[in-house]
Amino acid sequence: MPKITSSQFFGIEDPQSSLSRRLSSIGRIDDTSITASPSTGLTSSQFFGQETSQDFIQQPEVRKRKIDRDQVLDFLPDAIKKGYNDSITGMAQQLATGEAPFDLEDYNPGVLGDIGAAIVSFFMPADVALFAAGGGIGGQAAKKAGKLALKQMMRAGVKKEFAEKTVQGGLNSIVAKAGISAGGSAAALGSYSGIADAMVQEIEDNNIDWERTFKAAAKGTVLGATVGAVGGRATAKGSSEAVKIAQEIATFGVASPALELRTPTPQDFLHAGGMVLGIRGANMAITGTKRLIKKEPLIQTPRKSKPASEEFLQETSEAVLKARIKGRKESEVWSSEREGFQATKIVGERETNKGFKVFQLKDTNTNRTLELPKNEFFKEFDLYKDPLSPELLQKKRVGEVAGLSRKLTSEESGLPSNILPEKKFQATGSSDISTKNMNPRQLFKYRKALRYEKELIDIKKDLKPSLVEFEPGKTFVERVFPQKFVQPFLAAETRLKSKEGQSLGRKMIPEADAKRAELLGTFVEEAVTKSGLKEFKKPNEVADALEGRPSSREAKQVADKVKVALDRAYKVAKDAGIDVSGYIEGYFPRMMKKDVQQIIFDDLMPLVKKNQKLFDKKIIKEKDLKTLNKLIEGYIQSGEFNSSTNRALNKLVKEGKLSYKEAMDLLRTEVMGEMYSPFGNLEKSRKLKLPADFYERNAKEVIVRYFDKFSKRMATAEVFGKRGEKAKVLLESLLRKDPAEHKVLKELYSNFTGLSSVDPAKAMSPGARKLSESIMSFEYATKIGLGFATIPNLTQFTISTAMEAGYLRFLRGAIRLVNPEVRKKIRQSGATQHNVMDMLLGTDMGLSPFSWKENIKHIVTDKGNRLQNVATLLASASGFKTINYFNQLLAASTAEVYVKDLHKISKGKGITDTKSRVDWAKKNLTRLGITRMSYEKKALSNTNIENAMYRFAKESQLQKDILKDPLAFNNPKLRPFAIFKRFGFRQAKYFKDVMKREISAGNVLVPLRLAAGGLAGAWGIGWAKDKLIKFYSGEDVVSDDKQGWARFLQAMSNVGAMGFFSDLIEAENKLRAIRFLVTPVVISDLEKMYSGMEYLSKNVDTFGFNSIALQRSVKGFVGIFGSVPKQAAKRIELPGQKKMRISGEKGRLRSKIFELFLKKKPKEAVKLIRDWNKSRPNNPFTPYDIGDSDMYQYVARKARIKANP
Repeated sequence: MPKITSSQFFGIEDPQSSLSRRLSSIGRIDDTSITASPSTGLTSSQFFGQETSQDFIQQPEVRKRKIDRDQVLDFLPDAIKKGYNDSITGMAQQLATGEAPFDLEDYNPGVLGDIGAAIVSFFMPADVALFAAGGGIGGQAAKKAGKLALKQMMRAGVKKEFAEKTVQGGLNSIVAKAGISAGGSAAALGSYSGIADAMVQEIEDNNIDWERTFKAAAKGTVLGATVGAVGGRATAKGSSEAVKIAQEIATFGVASPALELRTPTPQDFLHAGGMVLGIRGANMAITGTKRLIKKEPLIQTPRKSKPASEEFLQETSEAVLKARIKGRKESEVWSSEREGFQATKIVGERETNKGFKVFQLKDTNTNRTLELPKNEFFKEFDLYKDPLSPELLQKKRVGEVAGLSRKLTSEESGLPSNILPEKKFQATGSSDISTKNMNPRQLFKYRKALRYEKELIDIKKDLKPSLVEFEPGKTFVERVFPQKFVQPFLAAETRLKSKEGQSLGRKMIPEADAKRAELLGTFVEEAVTKSGLKEFKKPNEVADALEGRPSSREAKQVADKVKVALDRAYKVAKDAGIDVSGYIEGYFPRMMKKDVQQIIFDDLMPLVKKNQKLFDKKIIKEKDLKTLNKLIEGYIQSGEFNSSTNRALNKLVKEGKLSYKEAMDLLRTEVMGEMYSPFGNLEKSRKLKLPADFYERNAKEVIVRYFDKFSKRMATAEVFGKRGEKAKVLLESLLRKDPAEHKVLKELYSNFTGLSSVDPAKAMSPGARKLSESIMSFEYATKIGLGFATIPNLTQFTISTAMEAGYLRFLRGAIRLVNPEVRKKIRQSGATQHNVMDMLLGTDMGLSPFSWKENIKHIVTDKGNRLQNVATLLASASGFKTINYFNQLLAASTAEVYVKDLHKISKGKGITDTKSRVDWAKKNLTRLGITRMSYEKKALSNTNIENAMYRFAKESQLQKDILKDPLAFNNPKLRPFAIFKRFGFRQAKYFKDVMKREISAGNVLVPLRLAAGGLAGAWGIGWAKDKLIKFYSGEDVVSDDKQGWARFLQAMSNVGAMGFFSDLIEAENKLRAIRFLVTPVVISDLEKMYSGMEYLSKNVDTFGFNSIALQRSVKGFVGIFGSVPKQAAKRIELPGQKKMRISGEKGRLRSKIFELFLKKKPKEAVKLIRDWNKSRPNNPFTPYDIGDSDMYQYVARKARIKANP
């Protein structure tokens, strides 16, 4: 066989240059000729699938492309190019030019490629036009379709005479012979099939057989009618889109070969899939075009909310008021001047033998009892705080009634003018009686009725912004797939369809969260940062100073400032109507140490869960109480409880003179309250006295925890009601209407308020919980702290803050951060308070006030949370925590600029402020929690702006949000299996939500910003990662720069949050990437551990149990510990291991190079060779690696495998 030069074989564009000469310029290669291996018995034309008789390798020049195209079109995947070639639009271009738009002679598509090309073909202009008009009924629709297709063909360059002949001749034949009268699907597919067949004949035979065209059109008509009928039946039955599509594909796949009198093959069903999906896509394109013409949103929101109707508002407000009254009645204490009964409760009522109705009273202070007729009772007793004489009591009631009457008859009340006579009649039986003439009982009842109306008005005013009416709808995913399969994977907010669900879930919970964040940020800024407590070295001394104990002068100065914040919190709570306990001079919040809390909780919860019925039972009999006491005492004596729990119970029993059951109830309430309830320190008096060493004395930690709980309590009381009555009313209403959605809403509410954490049914066993937290802390420490996540996190703003708000606003926001007052405002908004570990893992490990130095100290002292503190320290050391904090600052600062700009646009006074732009601004302001009443004012309040800053930062920086996660992600038992998956889910959801919202409003800049930012950020990330890898491994990185669309996708997968874990996935293995997305990280680590053990066993068997075997085995385990150890481990590889690893990498790259040459992409192939040889000079590519014979063997091997599947 003759010798063949490399340039002849590879066909590189420069005919004077040989492959050998190119390789020699890279280094270490001499100019060489290589003899092609004859071992396969195949000619080069057979290898490469050439249709000409001349061997490809004998042609020194590359064949010129048939049509010059710019580089952007070359980036398109081959499946899209084939779809264009096969479309009517593409065939029209081929008729005009004589050549196919794209040269795809070497394209060998797989199954997905075939289906994809078929789908794409329907999206081309002429194809869409045919379906747009062909979807009508009868011959007129077909003619209209023909005219549209004629225009598109002429635009493509087809001569008018030929185009008219093709279209009119074909359609006239169809209409005349078939008399089309089928529905839309039949006419559309029939028209399309007829014209397509005519064009194929002209391209292939230069002649049109109209009889054949008629058959093709008739077949299309029958198929369209059949498939349309099946789809209509499925729609009528309420089937999901997935079911409908499956039925349509099955029908098409069977009917099409049946019309040709043959049995269906797998290829028929693949073809059917492409056709059905393509037709559906064309119809979507038609719908989108119509919306654009009508100036409607391109992407329409399936659900629309509007302000609550008067009926819904009235119904909900009345239910809330009734719940409030019921709650108050249980704790009502009546005051009077009667001796021994100054703080009395009504414990019952009865009717005497003489028919008098009497109240049975018991004083809370003296425990004295009394029966009093109701008329006498209302003469002396009332709910006023201070006791009054009967005369002063009647006078005060009259004055209060007068004030209520004025308010209820004002225009603002909205009540009818006869409201007062009506209420008088109900209370006294007379509508014109004067209040001075009413007896005490009548006056009390009348005042009660007026109070009811006044409170109802206040509740309606309060609830109105939070309640919405809702038109139920389904998301795209819900329409496509059966609901029972997809709902567990949907964000919780997506599953809320009812007005109750929307009101509580999507309005009230976010509102309460924003209020909580602002309160927390404001008080922590005052009490911790501004006071100097944050930097104070001895926080225990501040605790002493607050309690008035001896302490240093510096500690007292800090304590005085902290005390101002504590006093202000007390006043805020009191003014808000919270039932605060008495003011304590020298107050320092009493909170148990977290490890002590957890120990006691872990001891008591299993006991309660195991004996749930016994503990839930109301103790009436002495025998039952003795049983429980004996049970608890047995746990103490047998050592079932930790010593801390034993000490607490024994102290309460001994010093408080309580039974073990009473002591346990008190201890359980205290611990659960501190751990999970919104707040208790202000509302409870200090009755429980535990050992002094149980309580935390680090003032910094205590004050942060205190205000965290205080803020949540204040926010929940304001939004949900002091006793949660607003939320309970909505939940009870939804339970009657939709139990399934009620379950979702209740779980959301319980997760937000902390109620789910004290539910024994959901609580994990102590051992399981500790294991779960250890796993999550380990994964966080290794994959984030010891990973490369910090690098992509530097570019998170490009796919979040800057993408959504715009780069100009982003730059303005970034510059503003130089101002300390801006940073202070951001901290006060609460935007920076989220713990980075909670954000990534979806946990509730809490706000951490510790610096990295304090973390080191806690690693030593806090044994129960040692791994968690190690994880936090590593995240700090890697820079991830700092960068994440800075991203939150950037987002919040940009948000202020963004919100103020939106507010200006909403006024519609700018030159560019069109109606659609004004509507866009108003919708975004509403989304960020700013009501219409607020944005219609001249200026936004600080509270409005800070709440918007918090919401924007929370969403764009993917902070923990139970509404935007599937419920399973917030289930403590499932969290270890969803580690890092929540973060990927949130990033994808954020992209989807932003794109849908902005594109539907006509804002196309957002996707452009995403693309530009992603590509720019990806370059920097790649450079930085390569440098880090070289630093740890000591080896240069061989880059595998993709081109075109693949390059864009690679860039997006590496930027910001999308790239946090990209270093854990081998880029050359797509299946591995998919597997990483669906496999829990802990499972992957267990698999690595198992593989590592196998590798260790193999090395020990081969080399014995010695240092060599252990050193060789390191690489089998090191991947579990993150990317940094994995790269660093390359430095300790033995020479043989290193050689094998590099040979494996080289082999994989060699296959890629061969594929690139076969795809006629020599420049990309040569670039890979150059990069490898530069990075691996000791093992370069030579002509003996990539010679002609090697190429023959590679292609022959593929051919043999394909021939023998």
